[in-house]
Amino acid sequence: MTIVASNSLTISNVNDGTITHTAYSWSADGTDRFTTIYPNLNLLDGTKDIKPWATGNNIFNQDVEVIYFNDHKTVADLFKVGDIITLSYDIEFFNTELYNSSNDSAIRIQMLGGGWRQFSQVYAKNVNGKFYTKNEQISSEYVENPTHKVNISITMELDKYFIESHGNSNAIRLVYDYIPKGADTKLTNLKIEPAKDLSSTATPWMPSFSEVKTSDYPSYIGTYSDDKISDSTKSSDYTWSLIRGNDGKDGATGPQGPQGNTGATGPQGPTGPAGSDGNPGKIVSDTEPTTRFKGL
Repeated sequence: MTIVASNSLTISNVNDGTITHTAYSWSADGTDRFTTIYPNLNLLDGTKDIKPWATGNNIFNQDVEVIYFNDHKTVADLFKVGDIITLSYDIEFFNTELYNSSNDSAIRIQMLGGGWRQFSQVYAKNVNGKFYTKNEQISSEYVENPTHKVNISITMELDKYFIESHGNSNAIRLVYDYIPKGADTKLTNLKIEPAKDLSSTATPWMPSFSEVKTSDYPSYIGTYSDDKISDSTKSSDYTWSLIRGNDGKDGATGPQGPQGNTGATGPQGPTGPAGSDGNPGKIVSDTEPTTRFKGL
């Protein structure tokens, strides 16, 4: 099941009714992660390969994974009241035959600490051999889901309560609620990114600022012109050209240079003659004087 919103709009080079449309891709034909919006960097670290700590154990509030903001920055570091963000991820359910008709099984993503703000909750159940899911942020109804997959994109505005109650929070958490024992889920493409407005949708997954490499960015840009406002979502409508190549490999280590000459040892300085022994002291009296320090 895929949940998406309307595409965002990119308009450039407007001249005499002609509109040039722009798109981006990771392949020369525009089919690999086609997007009309240049992707934002992720505000979360370590999202490329998330491996949950454990499988379901059929209890409520089971911690599965903690994901930190870039460089462990806090909410106070990253956001202010009125900022808009988009949370997106893909979730796949395995061992779905272990589920039952209960309405209690769910996975959720929420803030770690502070007010424990919940961002997303997806319910799952099995009824008469058919698998159903419900995205609580979108609908109150379960939908049959034969692929066992859900795509999430949620855009929200951060209010004063969120900023004040989560100011010191630096991570989000993935939680299981009554996921059956032995059942697994796979979370991919997890991303939190800044959004322009509440109609914005997620841009393609990218790593965080501290993790990104040249090869992570789109390699190709596509353009075409017409008199229509909306961008085409067909990659074949665009003419594609290379934006940038990938980072080159490190060069081979050069040969070791010749060893330098060993310097000659300098002459040893002259040895001085030893001094002669001093004269022995003279004993004046074997008896300690009664008046000390006077006339001694």
